[in-house]
Amino acid sequence: MKKDIHPKLYKECVVTCACGNTFTTISALPSISVEICSACHPFYTGQRRFVDTERRIDKFTKKAKIAEEKKKSTEEHRKNKESKKVSSKTPRKEQTVKEMLDKIKSEEN
Repeated sequence: MKKDIHPKLYKECVVTCACGNTFTTISALPSISVEICSACHPFYTGQRRFVDTERRIDKFTKKAKIAEEKKKSTEEHRKNKESKKVSSKTPRKEQTVKEMLDKIKSEEN
């Protein structure tokens, strides 16, 4: 086996939960902080409690707001692009081959 490739093992790693509960375990990290543990998780406690990890609702509303703004900006961009197409298109007079040749000859002279 190769030497010095394994991480240092901490036999007394302190795990701290957001609810205030702490316990020790073995880990490669000296301390760990978690948002939810067995002392406050609804599955283990039997209590119905709303658990909002990572502020899911706030995160969702933020993403929805950004998506709405992006949708509006793309619609505006599309409208601007279409208006430029309409304004740049000037109706062309249909010409016959003879008229085109005459025009080229007159430009050469």
